[in-house]
Amino acid sequence: MSLQALRDERGFTLIELLVAMSLGILVSGIALSLLNFTTADVTRITERVHADQTGRVALEKLMLALHSSCLTVKSDPIKSGSTAEKLRFISETSAENEHGEPSAALPTIGLHEVVYTAGSGKAEGTLTEKSWTSKGVPPNYEFNEKETSTKRILLTGLQKTENSAKEIIPIFRYYRYYRETDSKAVLGELDPTPMTGEITSEASAVAKVNVSFTAVPEGKENKVNKSFGGGRPVALEDSAILRLAPSSEENSTNLPCAEL
Repeated sequence: MSLQALRDERGFTLIELLVAMSLGILVSGIALSLLNFTTADVTRITERVHADQTGRVALEKLMLALHSSCLTVKSDPIKSGSTAEKLRFISETSAENEHGEPSAALPTIGLHEVVYTAGSGKAEGTLTEKSWTSKGVPPNYEFNEKETSTKRILLTGLQKTENSAKEIIPIFRYYRYYRETDSKAVLGELDPTPMTGEITSEASAVAKVNVSFTAVPEGKENKVNKSFGGGRPVALEDSAILRLAPSSEENSTNLPCAEL
C-alpha cells in the first residue's frame, strides 16, 4: 500500500457534524412535540366525550321524571319552594330492584327535590336529588318531608352555563301560559319570559321547566370555571312542557296538566 493511500483519511468535518447533530435534535423535537400534542388532544376529546355522556344521562333522567309529573288532570306538578337552583316536583316513577332495573312492583308517587350546589375550592359542583314517597291516595298525595329522604347524586362536575353575551344562565327556569291580563297576551302560548324569584303562590301555574348546565370533566371544573378553556366543558339544555294535551286558545288559563 502506497504512502498516499495511508494518508487518504475520508470522514466528516467538525462543521458537518455540528449541522447533522442540530438537524437531528430539531427533527426529534418536532416529533416529540407532535406526539405530545396528539396525546393531549386525545385526552381532551376523551374527557369531553365522558362529560357529554354523563351529563346527558343525568339530564335525560331528570326530563323523564318531569314528563311523568302530570299525575292527574289539573294537578300541580311543580311545588312551592322551587328556585333557580332548586327544583321541587312530584312524579310517578317505576319501582326498581336492587340492581336499579325496573321491577314488577307498582309504580310509586314521589316528591323530588333536585338541588344544585356550586363548586367551591376542591369541591366540584353537584346535582343532588332527595325524594319522599307519597303516603296519601289520589288525588290528595301527601308527603312527610320530616322523614328521612332517599338521597342520591345525579351528577358531579357541573356549573352554570355562560352564554355568548357572558350572561350566566340559571340551572332551572320556569314558564307559565299567557293570561288575559298580560300585555300583548297571546292566549294558548307560553310566555317566553321566565318566572323570577322563588316559586311560591305561582307554582300551580308553572307549565314548562327548562334545565340548563355545563358538564365538566371531573377534576377540571375549577381550572376552566372562568375561561371554559380547553374545549372540555359541554353545555347541555332541555325542557319539559307539563301538559297532557296541546294548549288551546279558548282556554285562557291553560294551567299545567290540563286536557284541553
